[in-house]
Amino acid sequence: MRRACAPSRRLALGVVGVIMASVAGCVSEPSGTIAPPASRAERLEAQVNLARGYLESEAPARARAPLDRALAIDSNSADALGLYAVYFLREGEPRLAETYFRRALRSDPAHAPNLNNFAALLLSEGRYREARDPLRRLVGDTGYAGRARAFERLGDVERRLGDAAAARDAFTRALALEPSLQGAALGLAEIALAAGDLPTAARYFADAREQGAPTRETLCFGQRLAARTGDTDLAASQALALRSLYPNAADPCVEPARTQGP
Repeated sequence: MRRACAPSRRLALGVVGVIMASVAGCVSEPSGTIAPPASRAERLEAQVNLARGYLESEAPARARAPLDRALAIDSNSADALGLYAVYFLREGEPRLAETYFRRALRSDPAHAPNLNNFAALLLSEGRYREARDPLRRLVGDTGYAGRARAFERLGDVERRLGDAAAARDAFTRALALEPSLQGAALGLAEIALAAGDLPTAARYFADAREQGAPTRETLCFGQRLAARTGDTDLAASQALALRSLYPNAADPCVEPARTQGP
């Protein structure tokens, strides 16, 4: 028996980095025998895996035909509906993608890849209040491999929406699952600074600096912390690093205005 397996890849949605659950598409080809007719579930799985392979390749437009075939087999397939949403994102049609994500989640409200990808779409559009629900459902899935980062994103959403207690809990859970998450450590530093707890803010900031390369977020936080503590050396080092990373920005710590979606 000959077995050919296609490698899996990670599919990203713009800067948000949407993570699709990869499936190694394997095809068994028996020799000298007649294969029994495929079941409905097997035919559906084959079309879904074919579409996923196209979406993870350089030929995403070819995913539409197998997705249509998959939905002809099962119009409520959460896998097929979710991949159709990703297809429309690749086509630059976020509103159609949103429609298909919502259909997919009506079919299976606990489908982790669809919850993750839908939340990523909402976050990319600044729709934090709407993103909170899929993220809350996602972190409730103890078997989800990306649970730590989902907690980290939920913490950021809760903080932006003004719920410091919920944000602190989410960031703490994220670090318990994956201690190297820079964003979660920085989130806890932000909460402590807002509460006037400078020693705790400095401690979490130090953790964040150890867990990854400097980012705009860490450097700008360092400037704010330095202003509160009077640490002129920290202020100077953060300013120098910001000028190095963003030489053409008048003030890289000023975020562009973003209107929250409906």
